[in-house]
Amino acid sequence: HDTREWFDGVLTASARQVIKEDMETHSWVICDGDIDPEWVESLNSVLDDNRLLTMPNGERLQFGTNVNFVFETDHLRFASPATISRMGMIFLSEEDVDIKRLIDTWIRGQPEHMQSKLESWSDLVFYKALDLIYG
Repeated sequence: HDTREWFDGVLTASARQVIKEDMETHSWVICDGDIDPEWVESLNSVLDDNRLLTMPNGERLQFGTNVNFVFETDHLRFASPATISRMGMIFLSEEDVDIKRLIDTWIRGQPEHMQSKLESWSDLVFYKALDLIYG
């Protein structure tokens, strides 16, 4: 039974949460998956200097400069030039990313007393789990 009644989805709920934060709190809204042509165009005003999201029900949510958006997707097939021009792009191909080097760099940035434990854990558990999943 379709009532046409508005209710918040995942993105709207996240937006409401981050706009309540004080300006000293940096928030990241991470969208993981395909860029859907039906909703991505409504984000253009969020990604430009206005930082304003207008909801389908007419409500407007204003984001501060402390809120950033990240889109992780495997293609930009449905993103318009207007959307792409508002974003910075980082392209990482699976062939070019060395996960061991990334993890080792991250471990070196952790407190010194934790580094040997993290190295051991990554060797004993993390890489074996990756091999199970992707191997």
